[in-house]
Amino acid sequence: MTPLGAKIRAARLRYGMSQAELARRIHISQTALNQLELGQTHDPRFSIVANIAAVLGVSLDDFGIKERDSEYEPAAVA
Repeated sequence: MTPLGAKIRAARLRYGMSQAELARRIHISQTALNQLELGQTHDPRFSIVANIAAVLGVSLDDFGIKERDSEYEPAAVA
């Protein structure tokens, strides 16, 4: 299973956006986004991941996340 950070990075690159621009749009530091993409943030807030998905025009499912009561959990691997 691909880690969340790698999925975010791939989506960001497909969109053609820099880390600095994505971080600015979701109101976090570039360092925080870099740590998330590198897998150094082990439990990112749902709101941050949801904002990233919204800005990049992807679904949470694309990141392997399903929403339940404003919490998130990794989607089951088929």
